[in-house]
Amino acid sequence: MEEKQIIRYIMGKADRQERRAMSEWLMASPENMERFASLKAKYVFSSMPNTILPEKENRLLPTLIGIAAALFIPLLAGAVYLFIEKKAAVENFREASRQVEILSSQTPGNITYFANPGTKSLVVLPDSSIVRLNGNSKLIVPQTFSPVQRELFLSGEGYFEVTRHEDWPMVVRTPKDVSVNVLGTTFDLSAYENDAAIKLTLIEGKVTLTEERTNHTHEVKPNQEIRIADLTSDPVELPPAPRIVRADITKNTGWIHGELIFDNTPMTEVSKQLERWYGVNIHVSDEDILKYRFTATFTTESITRVLDLIRFSTMLDYEINGTDVYISRPRRR
Repeated sequence: MEEKQIIRYIMGKADRQERRAMSEWLMASPENMERFASLKAKYVFSSMPNTILPEKENRLLPTLIGIAAALFIPLLAGAVYLFIEKKAAVENFREASRQVEILSSQTPGNITYFANPGTKSLVVLPDSSIVRLNGNSKLIVPQTFSPVQRELFLSGEGYFEVTRHEDWPMVVRTPKDVSVNVLGTTFDLSAYENDAAIKLTLIEGKVTLTEERTNHTHEVKPNQEIRIADLTSDPVELPPAPRIVRADITKNTGWIHGELIFDNTPMTEVSKQLERWYGVNIHVSDEDILKYRFTATFTTESITRVLDLIRFSTMLDYEINGTDVYISRPRRR
């Protein structure tokens, strides 16, 4: 396959027929996948701002590209090898590698990306769309998208910058039985398994969310956010109806700029965000503590500094034991 055809696919400009041909070409041999990985690495680095490398140090670019390709190629080639060797028995393939999962309607052999608690990750998708992962998040992505749609799975929080393609929609599935359908857009999606709701904030473009149990759809416009209650459990009370409101973009997306923003935020939410941000486990001695609310913005502060401010503003005490944080009411003296 010609290089210009591969670059066209990487840039998200290939039509359905070209995408199908690319999918078949990639699966034909590990050598094809290696060539694709090398070209994609070059494209990603060439798309970065010039300020990354000073003009007089541009000679380092080929080295960086080579490193990226060297890291990327074995992963892809290894996955393709597994696919070729075991494509007659998908179940055996699933058992052979715990890091590879199968999504419906996608080519066998997906990659699972993790952002551990206290970390953040950046993922470049097969169509060159970009996803930034917040702490304690997981993204499952196929080696190559289906020619029909770009399907992936998110558990956690991700900031998506999706390459637009009119006849190649993206579908983001979540553990909440809610899927997000997009063409080309920018949005933040929070779908942690231990949260009571899924939240989407739309920056630009247009998206629709589908509640898979009821098939209800909701259209979201730029500068709007929507919350949909978790329907995967069996609540005693009827969950609140989905609401679309004007979004606080700064607050909802502050994490990608290194800002942890609380604005009259309940302690239940504060504790979860601190766990994901700092990689700690927070324990409260009294359920009433979870009713407290907190307002502050943090950037580079340590967990101790954050807890000191919480103690000052709420009169609560805390103790730290390794990665465990214990918050309690002040002791009587």
